[in-house]
Amino acid sequence: MDDGANVADNNGFPKPEGTSTAGKGTGCACRRRRWRRVGLALALLLVAVAGALWAMWDRGPSGPPLVLTLPSGEKYQFAGTTYGTRNVPPSFEAKLVSALPARLANWARKRVGPQISQYNQGQKFDPPNLFVWFHRLGTNVPAWSGGPRLTARLADQAGIEAGLADYPDGFQSAVAWNYASFAVIPRRSRVLQLNFYPFGGVSVSIPNPLYGNYPQWKPEPVPAVKKGGDLEVRLNNLGGYQVGGGPIVIVNQGRVLQYRGGDTVTRFDVTLSSTRGTNETWALHCAELSDATGNVLRQESRNVFLEYHIPPKPSFTSSIPGTLWPDEAAWRLKLEFKRASGFAPEEIVTFKDVPVPAVGTTNYPGLTMTAGGIRVVLTKFVRYPNIIANAGGMYDEVSQVTFELPGKPKGVDMDFLEMKADAGEAEKYGSEFLDFGYVVCVESIPANAKTMDFTFVVQKTRSVEFLVQPPKPE
Repeated sequence: MDDGANVADNNGFPKPEGTSTAGKGTGCACRRRRWRRVGLALALLLVAVAGALWAMWDRGPSGPPLVLTLPSGEKYQFAGTTYGTRNVPPSFEAKLVSALPARLANWARKRVGPQISQYNQGQKFDPPNLFVWFHRLGTNVPAWSGGPRLTARLADQAGIEAGLADYPDGFQSAVAWNYASFAVIPRRSRVLQLNFYPFGGVSVSIPNPLYGNYPQWKPEPVPAVKKGGDLEVRLNNLGGYQVGGGPIVIVNQGRVLQYRGGDTVTRFDVTLSSTRGTNETWALHCAELSDATGNVLRQESRNVFLEYHIPPKPSFTSSIPGTLWPDEAAWRLKLEFKRASGFAPEEIVTFKDVPVPAVGTTNYPGLTMTAGGIRVVLTKFVRYPNIIANAGGMYDEVSQVTFELPGKPKGVDMDFLEMKADAGEAEKYGSEFLDFGYVVCVESIPANAKTMDFTFVVQKTRSVEFLVQPPKPE
């Protein structure tokens, strides 16, 4: 073979003349190919970033500017709307900075901070919210910082207010961007009306970015009876009420004028009975009101009956904060119940002889018990000195014992029943509910206590659903 001939490399391609395979070098041609690949990758990255920024770019509202003037003389111009889980202003600079890695974003905010500053920057929202943005105009009027708190409420194109109110704090400061946010929106309305109180109902009309065609549910007559396992639930009535006032609208009880500007709740009357004929009692665990467009209002009652040992009545009235728009064919009311007494033996679980950590230390026992096939894990025991009220009436940190339900099982609830120490009485200070379990706060533990017992009831809840025709306001 000719020594000067090109020899194929391992991939079958001839090596360029003068190329050596010795050492770490790969030759000029290989370096050129590598740089071409890097350049192509950078070009593709720039195209992707440019496309993302273009998709995020909001040109803002069209037509004449809408300016909100507060009684103080401050002026805020409506700048557009966004919808999602992050409160990023509708400006190119703000969206560009939010798309950067954390270190670069912090560096950029130091240089363009005044242009993109906002109240509660970087807050996360779940579920997604509609953000209505206002940009503070340059005036000689100082930022408003006194008087009643600003309240924002959404109304549909018919002027009917519903959902939940927002209480935006940003309008009391000198930040560049301010917003009101709403998780419940009248999606069937082409136009939204944003009303501000208590300033005589100052309002701004804006197009609805979530307007569209949605399905309709078919309502059922009320009163209605549904069964959830061994529990029978009768829905007697449902209606909206002004907090501290009279009714707004009530199902099957006529048409009443809609109240504007005030907080509202949706109340419902139910009657409970056990199909087993036992002496067990039931308590409301959670209530949820929803519509076919995706709006949801939710209220969790948790263990108020078990906590304070108040026997629930078979018939009672409860409520959900807020209300929904009445242009729906039906609302869905979902009610979830649990036993307040008459527990089955397999629903009771006791963690016995749990070691008490020394003051100022934390144990991670990892103890596991099972109640009715549901696992409960004692994950953490934090010990602090027994709490004593300070001069200002405040308390020091309190001992805490954390219990978790692995996997966050749906349709399961856990309630604290009792605890005791091996050397006297331990006093409970309170409790905190988590989406995955329960925290027991302990006010005092005997100084010579070595172990403690904790008892819970772990049970499967009962759920029923009603499709109710909304009451119609005049």
